[in-house]
Amino acid sequence: MKRLLGILIVTVCLLMITGCQSSVNKAHIPIPVKYSPMMVRAEAPDDIIPTPGGSAYRANVHEVGIENPWPSIETVEVQLVSGSNTIHVRYRNNIVTKAGETRYNILNVRKEGGFFEDASLSNMKLYSVGTLSGLKLSQTGGGGFPGTIASVLVIEIPQDIKPGQYNLEIGLEILGTDYGTIPCTINVIQ
Repeated sequence: MKRLLGILIVTVCLLMITGCQSSVNKAHIPIPVKYSPMMVRAEAPDDIIPTPGGSAYRANVHEVGIENPWPSIETVEVQLVSGSNTIHVRYRNNIVTKAGETRYNILNVRKEGGFFEDASLSNMKLYSVGTLSGLKLSQTGGGGFPGTIASVLVIEIPQDIKPGQYNLEIGLEILGTDYGTIPCTINVIQ
């Protein structure tokens, strides 16, 4: 009876320890920082343009008297929490592209209730989770309002990728704190 009770206690303890862990271990794949200039290409709606308020998409910058040929690029804002720290991330969660193109995604991060004292790009590390289906990711600098951190995620779409929907999880680590991931869908069209 004592032996059965001991086995039962050990089994319950093991279930409690391992029960909350995911059965699929998805590795964090660091996204490298590249300080090279943006690729030279024909003008595209998501080209990065410097403005007094920070980096912006070409489609969202309007000059007086000049017609903008593109609709605005839509962004969303999500809240991420790690312990007692809360951040807000504004970014593109859905990108439509053709194969062989490069797309840009500006990630603007602000701290709830205050400012980042050292808002340099070196204090924000991006990572992806899971497989990328051949997508090449890198990050480069982006400008934002004082006290915020901005980064531009560069997404290179392979020429031979099949049309379809590709789900990407982008992780954010700021000043050593991992805030988890935000979803981004890449829709490759013909």
